[in-house]
Parts: sequence; structure tokens; C-alpha cells
Amino acid sequence: MDCVFCSICRGQEEALILDETDETLAFAPLDHISEGHMLVIPKEHYESLFDIPESTLCAVMEHVRTISRRLCSSDFDGVNLLNASGRAAHQSVPHFHVHIAPRREGDRLDLGPNSSYDETETDRIYENVRSALSTSDVQ
Repeated sequence: MDCVFCSICRGQEEALILDETDETLAFAPLDHISEGHMLVIPKEHYESLFDIPESTLCAVMEHVRTISRRLCSSDFDGVNLLNASGRAAHQSVPHFHVHIAPRREGDRLDLGPNSSYDETETDRIYENVRSALSTSDVQ
């Protein structure tokens, strides 16, 4: 499959490239959620968390960690990381990517919990989660 992120990796689509390694690329998204918001992607196409090989996932996350450390050693106080995998998660581009949202104390970006679940359902919900996690045929 080919996508806009693959085109960015090949230099066929314009993007503000911020950093790269042999296997990964970091660039500014079209829409920002915070100052310095960026995406880190593998240069090879993998649609989501569900099909990316472990070695490539590790390369992406190592790049994410390196970038995050550099940001926090300059003038940012922390980072939020986000990955959306699958249609229900509103994955906007079918190419695995991790958002890095640099944060500053008092920046007023609200990414905190805002759940509409009934707290009386907590036991039932997490029993279903435990059941899903105990499925041995999925790695």
C-alpha cells in the first residue's frame, strides 16, 4: 500500500522534516495540538500497531524517546504521546505513527480523562478487558 506518509518519506510530498534516522522520520503535522507537535513514522509502510514488526516498532519508539528527551532538556517540561490504530480509534492516515505533543507547565492543553462510562460498570468492563488479555492465540 502507498499513502501520503510514504510519499513524504520518498520526498514526493512536502513536509517540514524535523529529524530522521535510517528507519524513521519525524515531521510536523498539518494540524497541531500543541507547540512543537510532531509525528514519528517508520519509513517503511505499516498500517497500524497491529502489523508493524517488533524491530521497527522499537526503532520508532527509540526515536520518539530520543526526541522527547531532547525536547525536555531544552524548554519543554514534558510530552504526551498518542497512537491511534484502527478505524474506531480515528486513525487518520493508514500508516503507523506516533504523535509527540510537547508540553509546558500551565499550557492549558487538556488531554485528561473525560469518560462517559458509568462507574458502576467498572467491574464488568475490566472483567471483559481481563478476558481479552488472557486470550492466548494473539501475541
